[in-house]
Amino acid sequence: MLGDVAIAVNSKDTRYTHLIGKYAVHPFVDRRIPIITDDELVDMAFGSGAVKITPAHDPNDFECGTRHNLPFISLFNDEGIMNEEAGPFAGKKRFVARKELEEALKEKGLYRGEKSNPMVLSVCSRSKDVIEPMLRP
Repeated sequence: MLGDVAIAVNSKDTRYTHLIGKYAVHPFVDRRIPIITDDELVDMAFGSGAVKITPAHDPNDFECGTRHNLPFISLFNDEGIMNEEAGPFAGKKRFVARKELEEALKEKGLYRGEKSNPMVLSVCSRSKDVIEPMLRP
């Protein structure tokens, strides 16, 4: 969430027509997030029909960010510690920051629950740690 730079919706989804071209305000970092359309990425029948875009840390979002000329914000150093882009969560290990971010959302009344979302995560064969997608030359 801390690396989100846009919210994408499908251009045919009438639920969001009035929001296209407007901005959301990030609750933890000083950033306005544009609401854009991306029919290639967003399946309006899946979930809420709105997708947060984090191009520096997700392969699909990378493609969307490239298509829309979005900024790419890297959040981690090589040890998995959050950098200054993480705002109040800078200096924390990524999983600690994720838990604290959830608690901070609850404190602000912004937490909307969690749902099971089966997915494939890359895991290191040696350490069994989750491999975080990151930009590299």
